[in-house]
Amino acid sequence: METGEIIRMMLFMLGVLLLMNVVLSLAKRKMKEHFCLAWGAISILFIVSGILLHPSGVSEYLSVSGTIIVVILSMCVVWFLFYLSIQISVLNRKNQELAMQVSLLNQENEGLLEEIEKIKEKVNVE
Repeated sequence: METGEIIRMMLFMLGVLLLMNVVLSLAKRKMKEHFCLAWGAISILFIVSGILLHPSGVSEYLSVSGTIIVVILSMCVVWFLFYLSIQISVLNRKNQELAMQVSLLNQENEGLLEEIEKIKEKVNVE
């Protein structure tokens, strides 16, 4: 198999796997919508480049084993960035949930303080 064909095949496979993971992450609400949109666009670019590009001069610079190593390292970097996006989304959702809980607790605290003030006024009047 030629070096250019390996690159094309790996780009196409990476794009398809990435697109499937993006759709699943969106369905499971793991990743925020704007991250899903960006990763979806990146995965479609990988698929289109895997179909349309024909790297013919790569074999002069890289051997087949070198190409495989470069492709595997590139895939690892892409998966790491994808994982990082998921973790940022999860932390963002948790942060939003904590902010809502703090807001509810502050509201409850203000209500309790008002009740304490009313009780103090009743005690002072009597």
